[in-house]
Amino acid sequence: MDIVIVGTGNVAHCFGQLLKMHGHQIKQVVSRNKEHARELGEMLHAPFTDDILDINMEADVYLLAVSDAAIPELDDQLRLGKRIVAHTAGAVPMSAISRISTNTGVIYPLQSIRKEIKTYPPIPVMLEAANDDVLRRLQPLAQSIASRIEITDSAQRLRYHLTAVLCNNFTNHLIVQAKAYCEKHGLDFTLLQPIIHETFERLEKYAPESVQTGPALRQDEATMNKHLELLANEEYLQLVYRVMSDSIYQFHNK
Repeated sequence: MDIVIVGTGNVAHCFGQLLKMHGHQIKQVVSRNKEHARELGEMLHAPFTDDILDINMEADVYLLAVSDAAIPELDDQLRLGKRIVAHTAGAVPMSAISRISTNTGVIYPLQSIRKEIKTYPPIPVMLEAANDDVLRRLQPLAQSIASRIEITDSAQRLRYHLTAVLCNNFTNHLIVQAKAYCEKHGLDFTLLQPIIHETFERLEKYAPESVQTGPALRQDEATMNKHLELLANEEYLQLVYRVMSDSIYQFHNK
């Protein structure tokens, strides 16, 4: 299929490379940043432009791989009639691009994607379409990207996006905070890497609730108070510790 990609961020890089690898033709790359458009266009051996009004009108599918905040502007500016248009956002409803085309969809990758990585991890894809014909046309594209495809509506996709934030963004930030604490107090963060690795390895074998450990689970008040004293000058981290400890206890004792 002939594809136009609007956007040049992490998802645009990932989708562009995987689609090209699976035999699809990237007809054009569009971005407001001309240098970014040039970079991705040259990588995909595709023409590029920084003018949305200069978009190629001969493609089979138009992928809007842009930030959530950029979608309303595209919905104001871009008019593609009955051409198939899909955005790639997790928290934006399909209706947000309804003025662009009458044939809309969503191809949302439920994965943390960075354009710098050389090998992409498995990517579950949430697929949504305005009608059966659009769904039929988008499925081959999704199959080129996905380790698994789930047909969802916008409300379900938003819930998946929320859980992805909890699992990925929040977890990573906790590790960022642990690293910062180590650096502040002269501790060697690398000593924590085996327990971080083991934490995620267990999740491939066991249900997460079955492998919960720690002082909050067993209501070890003495240990938790010692930890809270160490965090006396770390207002936000102390708050996180209290909230997470209470959440762990309440979940396992409900």
